[in-house]
Amino acid sequence: MTLIPEINIQNTVSIPRLGIGTWEMGGRQSPDRSEDEKFVHAIRFAVEHGIRHIDTAEMYGNGHAEELVSKAVEGFDRSKLIITTKVSGQNLAYKDLLESAQNSLKRLKTDYIDLYLLHWPNPDIPLHETMKAINELLATGQIRHFGLSNFTVELIKEVQQLTDAPIITNQLEYNLFTRNNGRITEDVESTILPYCMEHGISATAWRPVLKGATNILQQPLIQKIADKHKASPMQIALAWLLNKPLMLAIPKMTSEKHILENIAATKIELTQEEMELLNKLAF
Repeated sequence: MTLIPEINIQNTVSIPRLGIGTWEMGGRQSPDRSEDEKFVHAIRFAVEHGIRHIDTAEMYGNGHAEELVSKAVEGFDRSKLIITTKVSGQNLAYKDLLESAQNSLKRLKTDYIDLYLLHWPNPDIPLHETMKAINELLATGQIRHFGLSNFTVELIKEVQQLTDAPIITNQLEYNLFTRNNGRITEDVESTILPYCMEHGISATAWRPVLKGATNILQQPLIQKIADKHKASPMQIALAWLLNKPLMLAIPKMTSEKHILENIAATKIELTQEEMELLNKLAF
């Protein structure tokens, strides 16, 4: 089993740089049970080979992804796992959020959620109402830590005023080619990441390797660096993220080969020159 490098966040929790994401495992917005066995095996295989962080959400498969996670982790030491799930933006009202948390706990078959994220902001629901529920869940231990997803700097600042608890992470669309042009949140690299880094908030990259879009990753520079490290372009794209401070990544991984390749990417140490060249690639 490979030990995944970890980062200490807010002097509160240590999270492995690489986790497994479960978007589209068990369906998109509704359950799809046709490949349940495949996805359960993938999650179990990942955990057996050193992945401790599993990311899911109540929206994924309308809760079915959480059910798959609970099945996949049966028999493992729960205390060694970090399970992240997310409350949907439409459920950020006080009572709705508390109910969502209870439903996630039931589907995950666990007494606590390690990291509970607000999946996306909702301008129609006041954040003070949302954070009242989050603060209660933290106080009762039903969630151990909380974070955000797709939040702008302005909204992060508002959240900071509404809780004494540290914001552990902000999940953002971020990869070699998606810097400030995300589909949900813009200005990630220019504005949001610098603010998060300044305040000790980790960033969790979703869609970290463009869903394996090899045609995009086959750039001469990436291939040259990959050849030097005896790696694939996809591994270099992932290593670029994981070599950044306070950066986590949660790629979806469904095959044993893909899981092992991504784990191997956590061991790739890019030079400062290589990082700078890759930093300029999207501009």
